[in-house]
Amino acid sequence: MVDSDRKWAISCYIPIFNVVICALASVRKVGSKFCLFHARQGLALFGLWFVTILIALISQTLSLMLWGVVLLLHGSGMFIAYNKAETKIPILGQLAMKIPEYYLFNLLTGKKSEGVASVAPKGEETKEQKEEEVKSEEKKTTEPPINQNK
Repeated sequence: MVDSDRKWAISCYIPIFNVVICALASVRKVGSKFCLFHARQGLALFGLWFVTILIALISQTLSLMLWGVVLLLHGSGMFIAYNKAETKIPILGQLAMKIPEYYLFNLLTGKKSEGVASVAPKGEETKEQKEEEVKSEEKKTTEPPINQNK
C-alpha cells in the first residue's frame, strides 16, 4: 500500500493536472517536506510544459522534441517520488528549490504556515527572526550597565 505522502508526491507529476495537484499538496500537506519538495518540482515542470506550448507557436518540430523531454521528466519524477527519494530533476530541480516552502502556502491561503519551519530565502530574514533581534536589542538597552570598577 502506498502511503498518503507518496500518493501526493507522485500525483504532482501528472501532466497538465500537476499545477492543481501541486497547489493542493502545498496546502494539504504543508507539514511534509517530502510532498513540498515534489510539489515545487511539479510546478517547475508545469512551467516547462507551458513554455513548450509557447514554442509550439514558433516551431512544431522543436516543440515535439521538447514534449518528449517533458514527458520523460514527468515519468522520472513519478519514479523518484514512488521510491520516496528527494532527487532534484536536472536544471529544473535547482530552479524549483528557489521557491520558498512557505511561499506556496501563504500565496494560496493568505495564512501563515504553521507546519513549515520558518525558512527565509538566502539573504532575507523571517518576521520571527526580526522580532527576536528587536527584543534582544531592547533587552540590552533596558539592562543596567555592570559596574566593573569595584
